[in-house]
Order: sequence, then C-alpha cells, then structure tokens
Amino acid sequence: MIDIFKRNLKIKTISTFFAFFMWIYVMAEVDPIILKDYDQIPIKINNVDILQENDMVLYPEPELNAKVILRGRRSLLKEIRKNDLEINTNLKSPKIGVNKLELDLDVPSNITYTIMPSNISLNVEESIYTKKEIAIKTTNTSNKDLKVDQINYSPKSTFVEGPKSLVENVDKLICKVDLKNKSKNFNSKAQIIPVDKNGKTVEGVNIKDQYTYVDIGFTKSKKIPLILNLKGEIGEGYKLLGYELNSKTVNITGKIEQIDAIKDIYTQEIDISDLTENKNINLNINIPQDIESDIKSVNVSFKVAKLVSKNLTISSKRIEYKDNIHNLDISKNNLPEDINVKVTYLEGNGRDVSEKDVQIFVNMQDEQVEPSKFRIKYNVLKEVESVHIDPEYVVIGE
Repeated sequence: MIDIFKRNLKIKTISTFFAFFMWIYVMAEVDPIILKDYDQIPIKINNVDILQENDMVLYPEPELNAKVILRGRRSLLKEIRKNDLEINTNLKSPKIGVNKLELDLDVPSNITYTIMPSNISLNVEESIYTKKEIAIKTTNTSNKDLKVDQINYSPKSTFVEGPKSLVENVDKLICKVDLKNKSKNFNSKAQIIPVDKNGKTVEGVNIKDQYTYVDIGFTKSKKIPLILNLKGEIGEGYKLLGYELNSKTVNITGKIEQIDAIKDIYTQEIDISDLTENKNINLNINIPQDIESDIKSVNVSFKVAKLVSKNLTISSKRIEYKDNIHNLDISKNNLPEDINVKVTYLEGNGRDVSEKDVQIFVNMQDEQVEPSKFRIKYNVLKEVESVHIDPEYVVIGE
C-alpha cells in the first residue's frame, strides 16, 4: 500500500505544488481582496435612555455618522449595501461634560473594517425643567383710534425643559398677536416663543404648552362735537350776539360699542334768561358713564348787547305808493297826519338814526290783506335791530 504512494512521487509533488499555485492565482485574479468605503454611515448609541433617567441630555446634538472602509474578498463585499451598515457605541456611565465613546461595526469575521473617526465625543449636560411666565406682545396696530384695553390669556405660564445652558438662556416666553385690520374685540390662539434678553428665539428647548389662548379687548377714541346746552331766552331789552366755546370738540375714549353710539356731547345746562352783559363761564361737560374724555370742562364766552329804542315821527305825506296798478285814489286813505316809527338798535349803535334815515312805502302789487288794505313797509339806511310802524296798514279809498 505504501509503495503505491511512493510510486511517481516526484510527479505527484510537482502536481500538488502546481495545483496550489493555480488556486492562489485563481483567488487573486477572480476573487481578489479589495477595499470599499462608505460615507455617512449612521451611528447608533445604545443605552441612550440612561440620560433621561439621570436628568441628562446630549447638547449640542452630535454628528452621528462616520465613514467606514471595509476590506475583504470581492465576492463578500459585493453583497454588502450601505443600508446594511450601522455603527454602534455604548453609553454606559454618562457624566456631565465630554464623554468619549469607541465605535464598533458588526460585519462578518472574514471582513475587516476601519471607522473614521474611530470614536466620538458626546457632550452631556444636565437637563433642567423650570417655570416661566408668558408675556403677550401685540404687533401691527394699524388703527390709530383703537387702543388695547385689556388682554386676558390662558395659560399665563408654562414649563421650559432642555439643556441647562439653553434653558438658562431663556429670558421669557412671548406670544405675538397681530392686530392688523382688527376693528373689534377678538380672541386668538398664539404660539409661545422662548426668547433671550435680546429678544432672539432660543432654539433647542421644549415648551410644555405650545400655545396660549388670548382675548383682546379694545377701547376706541373719537373726536365729536361739543354742544352748548342753553336754557331759556335772553331777557327783554337785551340781545345775545353770540357765544364761543374754547373747545368745539371733545375726544372721548371707551368701549367700541359705546363710542360708536355717541354722536355729540353736551355741556351742563346753562340758563341765559338773566344774562345782561358779556360773560365768561366755565361749564362741566356731561360725559357718559364709563367714558373717558380729554377735557372735563369748557369755557364759554357770551357776547350780549343792550337794546335801545328811539321813537320817530314821520309825516304820512312821505309814504311812497309804488305800482298803483288798480289806479286807486291814494289821496283817500285812513292815515293820520303823522306816523309813529319805533326803531330799536344795539346800545352804542344807531344813536344818530333820524326820520330822514327811514323810508316808508306801500307796494300796491303785494297781495292784500283785505281789498284796498296794504301793509306799510320800510327801508332803514342805517343798521338797526327792528322797526315797528304805527299804524301798520293803510286803507285806500275810505
């Protein structure tokens, strides 16, 4: 049996070496060892829940991917896709500050790998939870006549959670409410925004309540006429020439519905029946309940003049008969020889009014009170308040 193996030993040895080298050749040429690299392979941190259990958080959030280079036979590597790769690391005993973790990759044993970088540094911060008040900030107040009177909102505070360095940077929580085109009371849902002392939004913190519900109430301002509330008539022998208020309008402010219903406002009542001279009087303004005004009182200046009467006697012969279209005999009239004319004027005016300043006439085209009965009319060349003629009528033909 042993002789069989010893036969042609040289040839068999050569054949064995030849077969071995042929296998080496085939493996090198047909299925060579190659390198293959993959970018942006995700890193999975195992046991990350331990952070929450210990009131910790990763901040800033790390770049959880790395580059992987695989080395192995082509036949093996061609079966591996990028999605099949996942780098692992383990957060065993985290501490506040920088934690350095080694990276690992699960691949078949006949494949080697290189991870770049081979480890990552994770910064761990204390996670804190604190309560902050909410402030409402209104923007775009376009209607100058409207003013925010009251703001009711709920909730008025909420909790902020996150890395200590970020939470401590939150100065306050604000909600912006846009008032553009608003003309009446309204309610709105407003997002809660964490901001720092410079008013910039702080990113990376969690707000327990995302929104607050806001009710906005307005007051409205309007300028309206101020009216003098007069009572009685000025006494006989006097004339009210006029009056002037030192403010003809008043600016009022109140609830929109009330303001819209008010068209004017009166002063307190003043009786002018005893007014006999120029006078300045301060009067309160009757402001409706729950309404504010820019002024509470007003000064009124009255201008009063005394009336003076003067009796004149004018001959009836001076009466001019105009447009005698019926050809009546004007010589036949019932007038006395003299006609009494009482002229009333303002004191200081008209003192020099005389008979020659008064023209009396009859317009015979006017509609008659009775047949042949005409009203006696007048013209006065100077300024007077009134003229009374006695008799008032003339009858032609009697």
